[in-house]
Amino acid sequence: MIEKIKNFFREVKIEMSRVIWPSREELLRSTWIVIFMTFAFAIFIFIVDTIFRYLFTLIFSS
Repeated sequence: MIEKIKNFFREVKIEMSRVIWPSREELLRSTWIVIFMTFAFAIFIFIVDTIFRYLFTLIFSS
């Protein structure tokens, strides 16, 4: 059991050395893209929700 755990961490270390880590600039750019897309999607959902709420009140308020 202990050997399996040691082997696991050995393999993790090997795999982590193969990872190509992004530069600071790439990381910041990607972060800003994610933040922008999150806000854009939230605004889109807000607009669609507002339109549907308006339509449903028109249809069912009569």
